[in-house]
Amino acid sequence: MDAVKGAVIGPYWESRVKPVGVKTAIERCGHSGSGPVALWTVIGILTAGLLSFGQVGAFSEGFHLLAAQLVKAGKRPYIDFFYQHSPLFLYVYAGWMRLFGESWRSVNVLSAALSAAAIALVAEFVYGRVRDPRWRQASGITAALLMGLNFLVIQWGTMVHPFPLCLLFSVAGFRLVIASVHQNGGAQPMAAGLCAGAAAAVSLLAAPVVPISMLWMAWYNETGKRLKKAAQFLGGAAVPFLPLLWLAVQAPRRVFFDVVGYHLFHRSAGDTRLNIFWHDLRVLIAWLGSTQTLVLVLLAAVGLLFLTDRREWDAGRRAEFSLSFWLIVGLGIFLTTPHPTFLQYFVLLGPFLSILASVGVCAIGSRVGTLRQPAWFVVPVVGLFAMGLVTSAYQERRYLHSYWGQIEALAQEVDRVTPSDGLIFAQEAVYFVARRVPPPGLENSYAGDLQLPPVLAASLHVVPQQEIDEWLASGRLATVLIAADDPRVELLGLRRLYRQEKMFEGNYLFWGQTSRSE
Repeated sequence: MDAVKGAVIGPYWESRVKPVGVKTAIERCGHSGSGPVALWTVIGILTAGLLSFGQVGAFSEGFHLLAAQLVKAGKRPYIDFFYQHSPLFLYVYAGWMRLFGESWRSVNVLSAALSAAAIALVAEFVYGRVRDPRWRQASGITAALLMGLNFLVIQWGTMVHPFPLCLLFSVAGFRLVIASVHQNGGAQPMAAGLCAGAAAAVSLLAAPVVPISMLWMAWYNETGKRLKKAAQFLGGAAVPFLPLLWLAVQAPRRVFFDVVGYHLFHRSAGDTRLNIFWHDLRVLIAWLGSTQTLVLVLLAAVGLLFLTDRREWDAGRRAEFSLSFWLIVGLGIFLTTPHPTFLQYFVLLGPFLSILASVGVCAIGSRVGTLRQPAWFVVPVVGLFAMGLVTSAYQERRYLHSYWGQIEALAQEVDRVTPSDGLIFAQEAVYFVARRVPPPGLENSYAGDLQLPPVLAASLHVVPQQEIDEWLASGRLATVLIAADDPRVELLGLRRLYRQEKMFEGNYLFWGQTSRSE
């Protein structure tokens, strides 16, 4: 790769640095004392932590797992079952299941590994731009810890969800876009577009990554034709959307409803605009008011302050870090537009906040007295950030438990009492673990809340909640697994419809239909 222009704080940063890969970074570290040894040790520890949490405490949204399992079995999203997200995520995880088995442990390993790879890319990016050996590894370690100890990354980056793939692709696209401005065409702009487009194709929440990255690349382009590079970038960005296009050609109405119409008109069904407004406001206050967010935002602001000092930063490196800023702004605004929005959406800001925040830490530390060891400043800052992790974990402790142990026990019991051809009513995660195909229309619990005309609902494989209740009341289902506090247990008279029942893991399990239901 050609050298990437640099702009950094006085003697502490290189004025011209080449983008480096993992191998090159490790080789360079050997010339600066312990160099990257400490950095990669920290990344290794964070990776081990993410992998471990994925096996013992990670929660997962069952409909994602079940949908990937159905795709592996040959089903098509939208066409064969309702799915309200873009399909690239499903095909990646279905491919992983084909190679490594249909186990929640296996897919959680993939999620944790993807998040760890994103952390490594962030840390190596910051590390590769520091000149002074005292702050080189300190800056990389700081970036790694600010992202790897982020509660949202730990919680949502270790489960089966589009976020881990989004994190990796968005950071990879960020790195490639920066390198592309110094390339005279070639494959790099297309590769940058491919990664940015993949982030958006995995989850439309990451859609702003594509236009922001392309406009930044065109604006700061140094060699080659801007329009040509932009066209190459867009060509690469279109590739990850080919699975969605292929499905849209087969069933345009279904694909449009699931991917677009549902989010525009049906996500907030049953809620008033006022209720949604207050919900979204509480989410924003919870995110902005958390210790970890405050630390990241304040440090990032300090980093930006130093980056704007023209006496110490050249234009090229200021521009390089400005991409992080614009991605934070663009994504931050966009993530508030879904109604309702949710706290976990803001995990997508983690990499770019960590980059700027690590600059802020190094900028302050290099100017606070005469610190002989950066650790004297980095450790307290990271310690404060870690305290925020503990606080967030305590607040969310009810979700941090052996979720999958409970699901496996439920699935085993359901499978034991249900005939091989019997229909089951249960959570999506139970269908997944038991490897039971759900009754048509029950693949996604979000579909039950939709209020649609019967003909349209049938074409979309949506079974309204009223019809599901009729199924339960008629004894059509061989086995019913339902929460113990669900009022339908009494309202629908489930005890009269089944000969046997069992209270199990906070749920009622009904099986063995009575002669009345038969």
